[in-house]
Amino acid sequence: MVPHMSSPLFEIVTTKMGAVSIRNNLVNEIMHNPVGPWVEANGLYISQSQLKERLSENTQDELIVFDVGLGAAANALAALACADSLGEKCRPWRLVSFERDLDLLRFAMENADQFEHFSGRRPALQSLLDDGIFSAGSFTWHLRQGEFLQLIEHEEFKPHIIFYDPYSPQVNREMWSTSCFKKLYARCLHGDDLNSSTQLFTYSQATGIRVALLSAGFFVGYGISTGFKEQTTQASTVLKFLKKPLDEAWFKRWQRSGARYPLDCEPEFQAQVDASVEKYMLAQGILPQQPY
Repeated sequence: MVPHMSSPLFEIVTTKMGAVSIRNNLVNEIMHNPVGPWVEANGLYISQSQLKERLSENTQDELIVFDVGLGAAANALAALACADSLGEKCRPWRLVSFERDLDLLRFAMENADQFEHFSGRRPALQSLLDDGIFSAGSFTWHLRQGEFLQLIEHEEFKPHIIFYDPYSPQVNREMWSTSCFKKLYARCLHGDDLNSSTQLFTYSQATGIRVALLSAGFFVGYGISTGFKEQTTQASTVLKFLKKPLDEAWFKRWQRSGARYPLDCEPEFQAQVDASVEKYMLAQGILPQQPY
């Protein structure tokens, strides 16, 4: 195996489950820990979003996918591999990747021999880095580089699917705030059918983040397990497309939680958040008879 390129900021590591991944030494976080980038990308984002089924629909309408937190491009490359598996049966689609700092992607490309999913993808990735866009047939890939909260306000496309994968709230607080989710919700689709609505998938299961999504207007539900996480989170602009919406058990845990509010919720607005969560639960018909 060719020795990997060194960097003071990033290093190639092996996770507790034996997957090869990358550690950001500045924030002390391992990408897609512990299952590794490819397993998590395909399970949490590709399979759960039913991307293959969506891309194989018999239509020439374009499917729009937002990749929020491009990072080392695992989610994006998993989406490309999914589309490639369909061949000519793949409908037109567009991938819009958002990233503030491209150093991680450059490091991953320098060490592409460590990651099998980079095989054959360097031309597309290099085009993305050089020109901000890559096109092949009925597929187009855009790079939006900069601060997401600013970029999303001016984004021209509206997503059907969102892979929401920024760094954790401990080091990237603003990306998990109600304010951020409200801006994202404003760019979503709000129709009643699958191809005119938006579904979001993320690795977090934090109570405050789920409340932030609720406060922004999304319907919120449980996502699949990944690695050591028993569950993740799904959100949708339409309730019926959630496989497992938040339920009474979640509501009771929320009542007891010491971290029940969004990260940007000031104390004077906590009662307002409480009321909005109660209203949401009531609207779904699952509010306990004697709420707190």
